[in-house]
Amino acid sequence: MPRIAFEKHCRTYALTADGRELLATVVRVPELDGTFLEVETVVADEEELAAGLAAVRAVLGRLGVADGDLYTDAVVAAR
Repeated sequence: MPRIAFEKHCRTYALTADGRELLATVVRVPELDGTFLEVETVVADEEELAAGLAAVRAVLGRLGVADGDLYTDAVVAAR
């Protein structure tokens, strides 16, 4: 059973940063004021996880996005 359901509109872009392929998704949630960003990468195994997280956090940091800002939490707070 879902904990929360909401509508979101996304536009996804492929990019490479620090030698790693990433996806950056710009997200708009109609019930919230603002635009959100998701950055993801694929890791082959748990040993690669730290490097993958570091790459994602580096991209977010360069863009001035705080680690841990979640739009799902914002939807819950708005309701």
